[in-house]
Amino acid sequence: MKFTPDVTALHPAVVAYRRHFHQHPELSLQEHETARFIEKELHKLKLKTKRLAGTGVVSVIRSGKPGPTIMLRADMDALPVTEENTHSYRSRYKGRMHACGHDSHMAMLLGMAKLLTTHRVARGKVKLCFQPGEEGEDGAGKMVAAGVLEKPDVDFAFGMHVWAPLRTGKIAVISGPAMAAVDEFEVRLIGKGGHAAYPHSATDPVLASAAIIENLQSIVSRNVAPWEAAVVTVASVEAGTAFNIIPPVATMKGTVRTFEKPVRRLVERRLKTIVRQSAKAMGCRAEIDFIPKLPATVNDKKMSEFVRGIAGEIVGPRGVADIKPTMGGEDFSRYCEKVPAVFAFVGAQNERKGAVYPHHHPRFEIDEDALMIGMELAWRVTQSYLRNY
Repeated sequence: MKFTPDVTALHPAVVAYRRHFHQHPELSLQEHETARFIEKELHKLKLKTKRLAGTGVVSVIRSGKPGPTIMLRADMDALPVTEENTHSYRSRYKGRMHACGHDSHMAMLLGMAKLLTTHRVARGKVKLCFQPGEEGEDGAGKMVAAGVLEKPDVDFAFGMHVWAPLRTGKIAVISGPAMAAVDEFEVRLIGKGGHAAYPHSATDPVLASAAIIENLQSIVSRNVAPWEAAVVTVASVEAGTAFNIIPPVATMKGTVRTFEKPVRRLVERRLKTIVRQSAKAMGCRAEIDFIPKLPATVNDKKMSEFVRGIAGEIVGPRGVADIKPTMGGEDFSRYCEKVPAVFAFVGAQNERKGAVYPHHHPRFEIDEDALMIGMELAWRVTQSYLRNY
């Protein structure tokens, strides 16, 4: 792997940033101390900052010469997880943990701020975007609504995620759909309660929920084309509390994941039809709340090849991993909807260092060598983009 000397020199500082954030996690849209720390560090570099969406922090580095604007984004929020790691920089707060790597993303972006203020930007502008509320709160949507892509207008947005499924030393850049659209649904099945010993005198919503769960699986196997992708998962069923009472109501909650807009519309339509008709067949009435959450994260194809080429320069051709799009969701998709954008994955798995647990696990950890790789990628992408576009 080939690293710029200044990136190598900054690695200890970036690790220190990451460990600070890891010790002081804050949940979605509550990143008040995190935002203040970021502002303080940016002010040390003589950079002006602006708040957006409450706890979002934005700063613009200007070359003074005409040219495009690239936006570098890092998410800020932690998860409601109690950490089980025992290292010295573990979370200081029960029920709050950086279990997805957002501490790493912020640390790398602060490192970029140091690099970009030490080495003048050749032309154009770099917008640093520290974004709150990625974990289920659509913080990116809030930032877009607050004007993060404007003044100056963003021409290209770049983001990264340290990625537990990939070994350290690997970088993945998916061209086109990279992460799935996210929809949520909640179904309320209304039947007629009664004694469990006399089911003929009741209308059982629990039985109806079982039928619906089974029937919903036909959407992917029989309605979605084999070359398309979709997930329909019922993840929660709540009904009665006693062994001998058929409850009057059962509630089901779940998620739908898709990549293509026509498939997304198809799944929603079929889900509603199956739920209503299955409930009716069981003598129940269904109330359905289908909630679109996030669009798919679709990487710009031209810019994906641009980033992939730079990744190959850093980790070599064999280090550029070909991975499948993931059914996980990511609100970076809000930027992809508006401007050419690329979201890359930086491998952070290392068995020797205990970095083997998946994202959102209470023992999640990264190989901190991945921070240097991510920094190098962001640095080269920024410099090359501003010189050549």
